[in-house]
Amino acid sequence: MTAVITGWSATSPFGHGRDAFAAGVRAGVPAPAVPAPPDSWLLAGGTAHLVPDFDPVERLGRKGTGAMDRTTALAVHTLGLARADEPPSDGRTGVVLGTTSGSALTQFSFTADSLTRRKPYFVNPAQMPFALMNSAAARSASWHGLTGPNTTLAAGRLSGVAGLRYAGRLLRTGRAAGVFVGAAEEYSGARELLERGTGNDLRLGEAAAIMFVRAGVSGNRSGLAEVVALDTRLASDDAPGEALVECLRHSLAGVAPDEVWGLAVSGVDTMESEAVAEVLGTRIDRVVAPARLVGDTGAAGGPLGVVALLALAEGEDAARGRVVVATAVDRDGMAGCVVLRLLDGSSMRDRGVAR
Repeated sequence: MTAVITGWSATSPFGHGRDAFAAGVRAGVPAPAVPAPPDSWLLAGGTAHLVPDFDPVERLGRKGTGAMDRTTALAVHTLGLARADEPPSDGRTGVVLGTTSGSALTQFSFTADSLTRRKPYFVNPAQMPFALMNSAAARSASWHGLTGPNTTLAAGRLSGVAGLRYAGRLLRTGRAAGVFVGAAEEYSGARELLERGTGNDLRLGEAAAIMFVRAGVSGNRSGLAEVVALDTRLASDDAPGEALVECLRHSLAGVAPDEVWGLAVSGVDTMESEAVAEVLGTRIDRVVAPARLVGDTGAAGGPLGVVALLALAEGEDAARGRVVVATAVDRDGMAGCVVLRLLDGSSMRDRGVAR
């Protein structure tokens, strides 16, 4: 049994829904970078790729959003868009979301309040659940009435690989009938502070991407893409490129180089592309790097790479039946890849709304 992606949506600096993100990826022009919003943790002004016209109260309503952090709001909103195309079939629909560490801004602010507010250091209790990294997955499931397994993976840039692997395990064991899988990452001064502290000088962005995954049926080619293989490696001796080469060789065993139609890389350096070139050569029809288009979106970057490939393949007859590869490398030394075979896309439904 295999896992099949049958739908997806995204909220990104290109706008809201699948159509907005797909149009931005196909155009290949970076989303505008705007002045970063001020908060108490931003040490100096700068620019970032932000989701336009995104106010949690306006998008989700006043109830339940008073203390909601931006990461959770992005996840709830995007899962709602994906759910419009892929309604749950029963009560065993699960949610698997990747994260770096949750909302850095909420965690910083809650900790500061616990140290600085008047004794006995009163904090806002409504903020406490959103200081936990599993807030986005838990609130997304409860908001949309999903009662299947609910999981948060602190996988950073490998959230796409880790999420699809975990979802596949749930489907194979019968724990879930379908899984919404993806990741969300907000922009904030607190996150900027943390990223700069690690030496990351890329312009930051924010986004959420959610895919819906079902169990594949032998011989049934409907859906968007079938998960062919997944692999991860821990780089030794600070050599993530070598680790990624091993991932690719293992995952692409039996796949001819000319079968590969598309590639998505998580970063903006050349290391990932060089690793792919070592394994497959350079003859790949479509190559996309979401970080070049919408900034460094942290955990959301992995799922964005996968859905960017699905967006590029939509309507492309030459892509049908061929293979696409999404790679990821995180600063902790983890490297990974996911290999998908593109299907006929027959499960997509045009409802006349942003998807």
